[in-house]
Amino acid sequence: MGHAPAQAADADPFADIAGIVGKSWRGEGTGPDGKPMVDQSRWEWALGGKAVRITHILGDLSYGGETLVFWDKGAKTMIYHYFTTAGFHTQGVMRADGPGKLVAEEDVAGHPKISKVRSTLTLKDGVLTNQAEFLSDGKWTPGHTISYREAATADLPPFPKAR
Repeated sequence: MGHAPAQAADADPFADIAGIVGKSWRGEGTGPDGKPMVDQSRWEWALGGKAVRITHILGDLSYGGETLVFWDKGAKTMIYHYFTTAGFHTQGVMRADGPGKLVAEEDVAGHPKISKVRSTLTLKDGVLTNQAEFLSDGKWTPGHTISYREAATADLPPFPKAR
């Protein structure tokens, strides 16, 4: 009686970003208005390692959000949903472009001006760089550029209470 051939285990869809997850990051850069900004983020495994949760908050506590990244096996891509303290949210797709590099494209809902965001995250020599651009009124414009280094503490400040 024959045996079915052994099938290779599915590749880990998060393998290329595993070096980012399980850490907190402190970033400095410039916002879309050209002014300096500080952002703190924590990347952690969620759903028993089936997803990644990213929580971030600006240094002045004026804005933050949470993202849940999940592998869509049928579409063979990472999908994500991002919810913000400003009341808008996004959903998009993310793909690894080699070890330590992510390319993301998202649709924005509920923002008065921005309808899409595309960004690239790159981890090189311990520095995580996030470059984004925004689509507004049919035109792409530079967004923020932030360079993160691993934070000394894993804790983020709490979001200001809305209620």
